[in-house]
Amino acid sequence: MRVDIKGVKPGSTFESLLRTIGFVVIQWAHCEQCLELLVNTLFREYGGNKLPGRRRMPRPVSEKISFVKECAAEIPSLAAFKSELEALASDFEAVLQTRHDLMHGALSDAPISNGVFTFIRLDAHPDVHEVKEFQYDLKKFPALEASLVRLGATVPKLARRVFAARPTPP
Repeated sequence: MRVDIKGVKPGSTFESLLRTIGFVVIQWAHCEQCLELLVNTLFREYGGNKLPGRRRMPRPVSEKISFVKECAAEIPSLAAFKSELEALASDFEAVLQTRHDLMHGALSDAPISNGVFTFIRLDAHPDVHEVKEFQYDLKKFPALEASLVRLGATVPKLARRVFAARPTPP
């Protein structure tokens, strides 16, 4: 079923942007939820909660990624998964900023030029908010799509394998 959006011409460049962002939202939600399951397993089942400064489970995605890397480096019972966990963290980091910009940015009133959209976003800092402008070129979507699809296939499988191999409690 095709749903038309009032005021958006079907097949237009703007519709392509909306479809792109919709894909990123849905695929990222799947990826981050699976990352959350992995983080939960590392925290509760592998002793990640005993690492220095890790009394609470990480919440922001950047902290979750750092936590996965730290667990891979510091927890001996994860040795069999170390390279996969490091690669997973790297794959998340590779798409994180683009995802963050698209999800938290707002279209500016700059004209669309050859499929390139201009966005603005407020970066919140403790004492000031900073306006950031960035551009997103729809021609970059196939690479982003491939990365998100690959991540969406990898993270749940790895999370399940790590969970299945969890150490048995003493």
